[in-house]
Amino acid sequence: MQETDAQQHKIGRALTGLSRGFAVAGGLILTALTVLSVVSIAARVVIGKPLPGDFELVEMGCGIAVFAFLPYCHLKRGNVIVDFFTLKASDALKRALDIAGHVVYLGIALLLLWRMILGGLDKYDSHESTMILAVPLWIGFVPIALSIVLLIAAVAYTLWRDAAALAGSAAP
Repeated sequence: MQETDAQQHKIGRALTGLSRGFAVAGGLILTALTVLSVVSIAARVVIGKPLPGDFELVEMGCGIAVFAFLPYCHLKRGNVIVDFFTLKASDALKRALDIAGHVVYLGIALLLLWRMILGGLDKYDSHESTMILAVPLWIGFVPIALSIVLLIAAVAYTLWRDAAALAGSAAP
């Protein structure tokens, strides 16, 4: 039992550190996009022309950032839950419901990864790019797919932890 706890803590620390790094990167991307938007708006006001392709970069960057936040959010149990019906439920029932939620979320994440890989490959094969800057669209799929892989690991980890806790073999 000690070995399982040690494994869980080691894996948990690694996943949390990596997820935190992804979240920080997502925050830096959003910060850069904010600066880009401000500069583009200022250029539109001052010289009458915005920065070319600003909306293309904002669109791609926001998608990347949102997916970068998901693993850390899940590990910190930051997803929105509605606990109106379970306020007075036992801890075991709450944990069982959490496990069911993890299983559903894991299925959704796997489906997203599958479709993201196929979509990225399609964009790569078709050489599709943005209209103004001609940035290949497949490039945005890579960091998103990596974020989803990390999300899958985070969901699998929390599923493992909660299942072990429900079985009584590990601390919650």
